[in-house]
Amino acid sequence: MKYRIKRVAIAIATAVAATSALAIGINEQRFEALGGRLDEPLSSMHLVQARLEPESLRPRFRNVGQLGFPGTDRNCTATWLGDDEQHAYVMTAAHCVASDFRSAPWARSLGPVTLSSRLLSKHEGRGLAFIPMPRPPQDGGAAEQDASESDSDLAILRLPRRTARPLVSEAPPLLDDLDDDSTASARPEGAPTEFVGYGAWHVGTRSIDRAGRLWARSPGRATGRARQRFTVDYQPTGQTDRWFSLTSGDSGGAFWQARWGYWHVVATASARDKRWRGSEGPRTAALVQWVKGVFPGARTLGDRLSVLAGVPFVSRDHAEDVSSGSVVYLVPAQAGGTGPAEPTASGASGYSVIQAVVEDELTRHRVEIRLRGQRETGCGWASRMEDDTTCGERRSARLTVSFHAEDNPGLMRGSYVGQIEIEAVGTRDGRYRERFPLRLRIGHLVAGTVTAARGYETPDLAALLAPQDGSPVRVALAVQPRARGDGAVTGGVSSFSRVVATVRDVLESRDRTVVLRAFRRPAGSTACAPMPLAATVDCEGRRLPGVSLQFVEGDNPGLPAGLYRGRVFLEARGGPGGARRELIGVDLNIDTF
Repeated sequence: MKYRIKRVAIAIATAVAATSALAIGINEQRFEALGGRLDEPLSSMHLVQARLEPESLRPRFRNVGQLGFPGTDRNCTATWLGDDEQHAYVMTAAHCVASDFRSAPWARSLGPVTLSSRLLSKHEGRGLAFIPMPRPPQDGGAAEQDASESDSDLAILRLPRRTARPLVSEAPPLLDDLDDDSTASARPEGAPTEFVGYGAWHVGTRSIDRAGRLWARSPGRATGRARQRFTVDYQPTGQTDRWFSLTSGDSGGAFWQARWGYWHVVATASARDKRWRGSEGPRTAALVQWVKGVFPGARTLGDRLSVLAGVPFVSRDHAEDVSSGSVVYLVPAQAGGTGPAEPTASGASGYSVIQAVVEDELTRHRVEIRLRGQRETGCGWASRMEDDTTCGERRSARLTVSFHAEDNPGLMRGSYVGQIEIEAVGTRDGRYRERFPLRLRIGHLVAGTVTAARGYETPDLAALLAPQDGSPVRVALAVQPRARGDGAVTGGVSSFSRVVATVRDVLESRDRTVVLRAFRRPAGSTACAPMPLAATVDCEGRRLPGVSLQFVEGDNPGLPAGLYRGRVFLEARGGPGGARRELIGVDLNIDTF
């Protein structure tokens, strides 16, 4: 299928007219407990709203707004995910923009759309709506019977980016991308779940003809054979903690949970049971890779709990969880990780050493790296992570874990991944222990990105490799399963090497191949043209400083418009006998719409 926009262009105003949006219904007893009167629900609703609205204004919900479709009376709820250089990305329900969203993978043109709230500066304009393919049956008829329209009821809207930054929290929301919470899974009723939505208000099952932003809380749990769905049960009457249901206007809103103290989106609101027994939507963890394919800048819980080569992990303040004393951080016994195992109290500044086993993504070789762990003290310096040092009443004790190349002098250049576990332990409250995972994503290499509009150019490789004997820097395509060389091509006055890369077609959930151009660029202003990868000097005999990689649409004539994601590794060698090595990892984020 060719995703040419003119072939699938449908204005939002037309698409939503055929759909049924869903807003918060409040249990009768909870309505009364919040100040409402069952005999006069409309006139007393302002009392309930006054009690619930402050919760909806907490910082974690600042990215939640009302999705409007000018020219219609329809509304949904949506969450701003972040911006790239040109666009803003918004998550909502697929049925808000297309009633037939399950019939095919979609990339649809949007008519006028707005996203706004008291805390969110207004996003508006025309853009694209991306909708995932329905989940394929995994075990025949049983999986088909287990399927629900909610499983793929998700859309990412790409809108023109505002020139001014949106008035939201410093960071976009976190999306769930981790395995099930075993603690929450052990509770059949589910874990505490919060929701903010817009739309028609109900008491029990009765509409009271009002609408607006409301907050609610209820247990929620993963459901479905593949745990691809999220369900929140509802009891319209009686004393219960299952006191809210979706109604019209809540579609596309986010279900939120806290895990290890970090609030994140676990699902998107899709539908309410016709008998008012509960609500459901697709789990974020089941679709998060698709979301990251559409918007690579989307942040996940795993991203928050990560150490990168140039970006340390800084924890939340676990000292806020204890009533007395503070917390220290230990490395519990585990395969693949060692570090401080017992608390100390020296009062000195410094850092602890964590040793962790990681795997090279390209070669699959496992190596051990060293990390630094430090604990905030409030004394003007940082102590070792296991050191119980606190000054005065300031008990803050955030943990920082960082990677430093100088601590790992023998580490080969590469892209390394791994995971260790850290445990926060109360210094006076011995019962407080919270263990959480820490992902290691150590890009110990030169990195860049190729898009459809912009190629990537490395820095001066000779300067990076520092060859002492004046030898040239040689560049080649590294041996890898998803990219291969396809010879050199001379076009006009310049030459380049063809690289055939396997990329993921986000819309069709399949692999495709794209052709890239790789070439050595001459230094400074020169009459010399670019050369293929194998070249080491330009037409005037001067050493070639770097390498460029680019996507040219004309080299890919059969490629349909779409979103293509992948990665290519190049390898540069210099110095005596090519002993010095630099690996170059280039992400492919190619959008041909």
